[in-house]
Amino acid sequence: MEPILQGWEDFARSIQPSHRLMDTIELRDHAREILEEVAAELALPNQSRTRDAQGNTAAEIHADTRVESGFSIDQVVAEYRALRASVLNLWGRREKTATWFEVDDMSRFNDALDRALAESVARYSTTARQSQDIFLGVIGHDLRAPLHALSLGAQYLMRSEDADSKLIQLGSRMFNSTVRMQAILDNLLDFTRSRTGIGIPIRIEEVDLAVLSEQIAEEFRALNPGKIIKTHAEGNVSGWLDAGRIGQIYQNLIGNALQYGMAGTPVSILTREDGEEIILSVHNDGPPIPPEVKKNIFDPLRRFADGEKCTADRKNLGLGLYIVREIVLAHQGTINVSSTQDMGTTFTVRLPKSIKPTIAA
Repeated sequence: MEPILQGWEDFARSIQPSHRLMDTIELRDHAREILEEVAAELALPNQSRTRDAQGNTAAEIHADTRVESGFSIDQVVAEYRALRASVLNLWGRREKTATWFEVDDMSRFNDALDRALAESVARYSTTARQSQDIFLGVIGHDLRAPLHALSLGAQYLMRSEDADSKLIQLGSRMFNSTVRMQAILDNLLDFTRSRTGIGIPIRIEEVDLAVLSEQIAEEFRALNPGKIIKTHAEGNVSGWLDAGRIGQIYQNLIGNALQYGMAGTPVSILTREDGEEIILSVHNDGPPIPPEVKKNIFDPLRRFADGEKCTADRKNLGLGLYIVREIVLAHQGTINVSSTQDMGTTFTVRLPKSIKPTIAA
């Protein structure tokens, strides 16, 4: 055991983060327990994994501590690679009999170590993602106060009787910018809530989507005087939904349609009754969404993972469509997109007229 642990410690010391000076206990973190677990599997194959009171294996706890110590996931994997090499090197120095059980032991050793590695990688990824989500959530929350102060200052300039036209215009631009920044922060907070499993909260009230869609469209007309935005409603489109969240759906879909639509062509918003459902759709003409972008259009992480080459000719879609999908799912609805050269692009949302909230506001 000791030669193997010493090799682990030496290697961990060689790759430890530059800002840390770790002692032997930290460097050897759970290495003994991992090796004992591997040895137990060699002695008694297929036995259940040893877990602590919280249900964690040694490999999972090791990943948690390495995240806290600042190790990258590549360094964690490198530790296991070095451990494997150390054990196999010591094994290779023994007198060999070439019996079948030695080969079988070596195979089972690799399987057991791979299992521990998989546990560490999975836990590391989960812990790192949770830390990032908390960090994003804190940033989004803490930026609200200074943004509110900027908004108040902008409104003061807009309404000041002593201000000249240039200051009023400046105040108007500042206020519009704070509104857009607030929307970005709201999307960021919703994104982190959905990623951490909390989900997007909804408040149920009676809302007329014909009135709501026209209100949102009028706001866009005021901000985009050169754009043509048409709204149309068919049937009874009132329902028991979250008015604010449905407003976000309209805002994000209309904003995208204005951003990617062909200049001089209208953006059309249709809200109609379909039995016990309400269908809302937003359409724009223009170049179709590339297939490689369309397949992950509601998942920003997968879009970014595909590389910028997929979106080089388009602006960044941000989190808007992801939030739209999460709001639709929270309302027990569905969303899809169709996009062709001849027919343009249409986002279609189907919502039940009345839902039971699944997440407390």
